[in-house]
This record gives sequence, C-alpha cells and structure tokens, in this order.
Amino acid sequence: MDKGLNTYYLFKQPARAMSLTGFWGERWNMAFSKMTSITIFRPLRNKIGPGAALMVAFGFSGLLHELALSVPVNRGYGLPMLYFIIQGVTVLLEKILTDGGAAFLKHPFTGRLWTLFWVIAPIPLLFHPQFIRQIVWPMIELHIRP
Repeated sequence: MDKGLNTYYLFKQPARAMSLTGFWGERWNMAFSKMTSITIFRPLRNKIGPGAALMVAFGFSGLLHELALSVPVNRGYGLPMLYFIIQGVTVLLEKILTDGGAAFLKHPFTGRLWTLFWVIAPIPLLFHPQFIRQIVWPMIELHIRP
C-alpha cells in the first residue's frame, strides 16, 4: 500500500521563532526561503561575502513584493523593498549582537519579542496604504456582502 508523498509545512510555526534568522530561514515560507538560498545566497556567498549575499537575497524578495504589492496599484513604489532591506539589515545586526553575546537574544521571551517586533513594526511599508485601500478593502467587502 502506498503511504503517499512526504511533505513539509510551508510555514513552521513562525510565531515561535526566537530570532529573525530563524524566522526567515527556518519558519517563514520555506519553499521561497530554500529557493532563494539555492539560487541567490549560496552562489553569491563566496563571491561577495555572506552579508552582501544576504542583502541581495532580501533585495530579491523586496523586488518580488514590489511586483505583487506596488505595481498592481501603481503606488507605494520602494516601500516593500524598504521593508525587506530593513529585514536584511536587522538580520545582520542580530548576528553581530549574537556573536557579541547579547543575552536578551538567548532568552525565549525576549528573543520572540525582538523577532515579532522587527517583523511586524515595519509592516505598513510592506502593505502600504494604497495596496490596502485598492486591493485589501475591496476583497474584504466582497466577502462580507451577502
């Protein structure tokens, strides 16, 4: 009897991430993370260094989000890219802090708080007002109306 195909979760309890590195690399959109690692980060890591390769990978994600969130409404250009640049810079900062022995990143509560703050606080850049106004609200109204 066939037992089926082994699968994995696309999102692995992202709210449980205790670091931004863990959030983006091990818990959020695993298919995209793996694809970006294989096609962008790994090939560039030895050529331009791991920090620069990480920033290119986050920049690639920013570009794709620009296409999905800014182009359809012809507004908000640069805001999704800025969100992902902030994420990349903060992941690099986190590495510096961790390597320096920052105790607050080792504690589960403060590590999660750090992670959730940096993912959520800049989210208005990602889902900018024009996208919300022109895409999200009309979609919600469509589902609310009888």
